Amino acid sequence: MKIMKGPWAKIKLYLVLVMIPALIISFFVYEKEKETIAAKHKQTASMMLNLHRNKLNYLIGETKARMTSLSIAIDKPIDPKKMQDILDKTFDSEPRFSGLYILNAKGDVTVSTTELNTKVNLADRYFFEKAKESKKTVITDDYASRITGQRIFTICVPVLDADNKVTDYIVAAIQIDYIKNIINMLSPDVYIEIQNQNDKLIFTSGSGQHSQHEKAVSGYLDDINWNIKVYPKPVELEELTKSLLLPLSSIIVLLNILFILVQYILLKRRTQLERAENEAQKLELIGTLAASTAHEIRNPLTGISGFIQLLQKKYKSEEDQLYFSIIEQEIKRINQIVSEFLVLGKPTAEKWELNSLQDIFNEIMPIIYSEGNLYNVEVELTFLTDKPLYVKCTKDHMKQVILNVAKNSLESMQDGGKLSISLGAADQKAIIKVIDNGEGISKEMLEHIFLPFVTSKEKGTGLGLVVCKRIVLMYGGTITIDSELRKGTEVTITLPVTN
Repeated sequence: MKIMKGPWAKIKLYLVLVMIPALIISFFVYEKEKETIAAKHKQTASMMLNLHRNKLNYLIGETKARMTSLSIAIDKPIDPKKMQDILDKTFDSEPRFSGLYILNAKGDVTVSTTELNTKVNLADRYFFEKAKESKKTVITDDYASRITGQRIFTICVPVLDADNKVTDYIVAAIQIDYIKNIINMLSPDVYIEIQNQNDKLIFTSGSGQHSQHEKAVSGYLDDINWNIKVYPKPVELEELTKSLLLPLSSIIVLLNILFILVQYILLKRRTQLERAENEAQKLELIGTLAASTAHEIRNPLTGISGFIQLLQKKYKSEEDQLYFSIIEQEIKRINQIVSEFLVLGKPTAEKWELNSLQDIFNEIMPIIYSEGNLYNVEVELTFLTDKPLYVKCTKDHMKQVILNVAKNSLESMQDGGKLSISLGAADQKAIIKVIDNGEGISKEMLEHIFLPFVTSKEKGTGLGLVVCKRIVLMYGGTITIDSELRKGTEVTITLPVTN
């Protein structure tokens, strides 16, 4: 790489590596911090919403309960003079009320806490007809009082006689201004809107400002379909500047440090890429050499095997047959190593079919159980799913992988132990786990465990796991090994499942 010289070149380099990234990062930090502050304001607005909702729900619910209790407790027929005293005392002790009234069955006001100059009939009001029809408490929307002229909403409770007939009505008129004053007192700096059942604005509260772009948090009251909208406080420049001072300074410092480290990181990355490329070339070369050598070895092996079979027929003594069986075992071992060499090379044309992993396990488990008996190892197989798991593969390849991994585990437990094999499924993948409590693998060897000719066995070839990985990768799966010395090893194989 050509090193730039001169002050202008250094300035350009600094702009590219420090200043421009600083501006970009600062922009995102600014937006993130703005969102964080806005989220805090929104959380505060949500708290205020819950506070006001609970307060208003309690006020309306408590008033409703008092009026209902009064309607049940009063004597029938109603004594106007006695009820006048009760309503006057209630009205004087509670500033929430605009007025308290008793209506007869025709809707005439018979008792009132407000002095009436003329006869007043409220039979045309919605709450009267609704309470008369349902015989239940009715809470109205906001409207202008015909008696006081104030903005109110009313709670109308029907009074029932022994025959469950409506004889009178108790009406409590609650001032809208009283509710507004409560909200102003609890949150004077927060802008709040109250909308009625028709989504029309009843009143606003608070001296706080809000933008049309800000989204309010809202909630409805329990007994009346009023919507309380609380607008979060807008993010102010002064508040934002204070919160950005430290992170922006840290960004400048870190970018200058990164400017120094970037060359080291690039150099280290280049070294790793070169090493990976060398290992890939080495593996490819080994695979090509192994495949060509394997084919050359198999040809004479076929001839030797044929002549051994002829000699077995000719020399039938017990001693000769013993020697021939030993030769056959060694030929099979050579042929097994040759097969591993072939897998290291380019994949040959194999017949891929849908195979059930449960069936494959059932076919090879007798071999693993017998091997476990030889090593005094307890073998346990667990199917974690009842659903058949089908994998598109060559059955012999799958058997080779499972047997190879299981054999490695058994050979690591020379003094006995337990081998656990499980088959499960997750996310359209079959998961095979082989867990032992053997000697384990050192951290240094674990890093190179899938490289050719790396083995801890005295008579091992170092090709078994390489072949297993090559087969698993060929079918779109993965194989990982997690191990710790003197604690055991866990091998995890995942394979894509086909429906």
